[in-house]
Amino acid sequence: MPAVEYKERRRHPRFPCDTGVRIHPEKGNAGYWGTLSDISMGGCYVFTFSPLPVAQIVTLVIKIDNAEINVAARTVSSHPGVGMGFAFQGFVQEDGEARLKAFVDRLSMMPKPKDQVAVFH
Repeated sequence: MPAVEYKERRRHPRFPCDTGVRIHPEKGNAGYWGTLSDISMGGCYVFTFSPLPVAQIVTLVIKIDNAEINVAARTVSSHPGVGMGFAFQGFVQEDGEARLKAFVDRLSMMPKPKDQVAVFH
């Protein structure tokens, strides 16, 4: 059976990363940690064993070096035992968008490993 090709439908390219992110749901518990697996200017995917259901509103606190980016987001995919995808809705900090752009730009300059496998979520 031939490999299936998927057409990218995202508006913004995503870049792999590995950094901590604190997830603060709008309702319910006080928040918990996950690991950012990829990010773009429009969203991200977070590895966590306890993903939220789709359409949940959260604030994400993304840890980058000695700084944080606080962004409002909505879950757009949920994979139990794996993680969840988020679409960004707006920035909490005045310079949040500029911080995110600088981080994404830095990730875009990193060399891609030759054996990198594309993940579609």
